[in-house]
Amino acid sequence: MNKRSILKTKAAGAPTCHRRGRFVWVVLLTAWVLPLTAPMAGAVEPLELRLEEAIDWALRDNRSIRDARLAIDSSEHGVIAARQAFAVKVRPLSSINYSSSDERDIAVWEVGGSVSRTFETGVTAAVMPSVAKGDAGYDADVGFSITVPLLRGLGREVVLDEVYTNEFAVAAARRQLHRQRVDTVVETVAAVYGLVREEQLIGLYRQQLEELQRHLRVTAGKERIGLARSMDVYRVEIRIKETEDSLNLARERADTMADQLKTLLAVPLEQPLTVRAPLSYSLITIGLDEAVDVALEQRVEIRQGEADIAEARRKAQIAYHNIMPDLQLEAAYTRGGRIDGDDYVSDYDENLLNVTLSSSTDLARSTEKAKWQQSRIAVSRRQLQYAALTESIVREVRRVLNALEKSAERMALRRQQIAQATGKFRLAQIKFRHGEADNFDLIESQGQVQQARADLVTEEINYIINGYRLRAAIGTLLDGDGVAQ
Repeated sequence: MNKRSILKTKAAGAPTCHRRGRFVWVVLLTAWVLPLTAPMAGAVEPLELRLEEAIDWALRDNRSIRDARLAIDSSEHGVIAARQAFAVKVRPLSSINYSSSDERDIAVWEVGGSVSRTFETGVTAAVMPSVAKGDAGYDADVGFSITVPLLRGLGREVVLDEVYTNEFAVAAARRQLHRQRVDTVVETVAAVYGLVREEQLIGLYRQQLEELQRHLRVTAGKERIGLARSMDVYRVEIRIKETEDSLNLARERADTMADQLKTLLAVPLEQPLTVRAPLSYSLITIGLDEAVDVALEQRVEIRQGEADIAEARRKAQIAYHNIMPDLQLEAAYTRGGRIDGDDYVSDYDENLLNVTLSSSTDLARSTEKAKWQQSRIAVSRRQLQYAALTESIVREVRRVLNALEKSAERMALRRQQIAQATGKFRLAQIKFRHGEADNFDLIESQGQVQQARADLVTEEINYIINGYRLRAAIGTLLDGDGVAQ
């Protein structure tokens, strides 16, 4: 190749090398930037909550609580709608009537209205002005009427029945909201401490794995020099697999408990969540009789049961009242006149007084009597339900107190087991180090120590949770405003 060809080759290859160099720099820059930006783009800030914060969060955002609040709003609108029956009613009136025949065409129209009000005693008063145009000219009149129920439908207790029914629904909805708040707090506490328990168990299993793996290395070293058998190595490896399985199960339970807590808090399931809760507690010494007395005085369900009985009795009185015949007295007075062509009243002296006594009642009153009997049965059923509710609350208090007592006994037993298993583990450790025994007792006692520790953590957390359940059972967990006490 001559010199000119070499120069041409170099000139042709120079741009290619330059482009390759730029491409390399782009690749290197991308490889350096992507690891920095990718985690920032996809990272989600973990949510860290203390127990008190989790409870406040649940009381604010829990979907069941929000639904209970909406039920209260709906019931309050029902009260407003029921009270509108006693507001002033303005009803416009207009009509046009056109008729045609061979002899004449007639167009009649009327414009007017009524202003009426029903009072809480059952009396209805109305004013009815109107102007009408007929074939003979214009007519104007003003009517006054008053309707008084003489038997059925007279009296505040009867007339305000729908209002009282809706007010009862509001009170019941508020008690249901309080009950839902109590349940939500207990469920939140159980979920938080359940998650804490699984994290504690995960820590214990990890510690046990580290000790077993360290023991495996020691045992394998002794096997190589003839101070241990292959069975000792297999025994440690089997125990390691069992501990790893327990660790995986604890992690699965932790994930499940975290999802349950996120649902209670109305938090997206993709949101990372960590919780903190105190593990300190004091033993509860309240007696059964005292706890039952407090529960029967404080539980919102007791107040609701009493209100149900009172409402059923009120409905029975209304049903008994409705057995009476429907007898109404209506007095109406109308004054009218004719309007001439100059738009003034020329003969405004027409007076009409009308008094009507009307009734539309079945003499047998069979339907009303049957409804009265049904209302009496409803009172008896409410009383039976109240008795069952009282017994249920007593059983609940007794069950929670028994669970607390058994948990306290088991916690004392677990501490004794830990002390005994620890002593056994230390003795087996000394024997194994000096070659006086294999590692069977060592692994067994180590597993007993870890199991007793795990059982103690579980019992302590169950005791704390049952403490909250006891406060919920006796009605002292939340005050009347839904604030944790």
